[in-house]
Amino acid sequence: MHTDRITLESSIKEVCERFSMTSSVNWNQKKKQVAIMVSKYDHVLWELLLRHQAGELECDIAVIISNHPDLKKVADSFGIPFEVFKITKATKADQEKKELDLMRDTYSIDLVILARYMQIISDDFCTAFHHRVINIHHSFLPAFIGGKPYHRAHERGVKLIGATAHYATAELDEGPIIEQDITRISHRDEVDDLLRKGRTLEKNVLVHAVKAHLEDRIIVYGNKCVVFGD
Repeated sequence: MHTDRITLESSIKEVCERFSMTSSVNWNQKKKQVAIMVSKYDHVLWELLLRHQAGELECDIAVIISNHPDLKKVADSFGIPFEVFKITKATKADQEKKELDLMRDTYSIDLVILARYMQIISDDFCTAFHHRVINIHHSFLPAFIGGKPYHRAHERGVKLIGATAHYATAELDEGPIIEQDITRISHRDEVDDLLRKGRTLEKNVLVHAVKAHLEDRIIVYGNKCVVFGD
């Protein structure tokens, strides 16, 4: 293509305006700044950090934010700042505002990853990072809502378990789906087997979703994602 960037961007903008579309052009001149939010589960956090260290995730992990201090040693081992915002019903709004201020003003965050962050983020949070918050959860919803879903799934004798990565929205776990995967379960599997297989799915599904976002391979249309191959 024999053209310069300014001409190309102007041409794209003109076409998009003609069809009432929006556009975004990324020349990969700088890495995206990423914040990871966690609670006490560490399997997804370790996976993200190790994949990043191996060069599989093209970004800068600027900060790790948690509502508990438990995983600070993990952040320290990778030399990443670790910030704790303890949250109660009374302090939730104020603490979340501090988190948002930190991410926007101090670290200029482009993407927030909820790596088994066991807090419900507000509508304001989702609006501030519209289609820039990726969440991971098991795929038992809405059948097994609440605590210990793997135990309840085992009691019901499920034959498949899965994981879903999606953009977080005001509708909680109903945002646009980026990536999913499943694995089979048999009568031989105990609860610990379901948990182990579930952790593996969660790690891999989230990494694939994050990688697609970082590489700008996702188009969100309505409540669906078009994800192009890598």
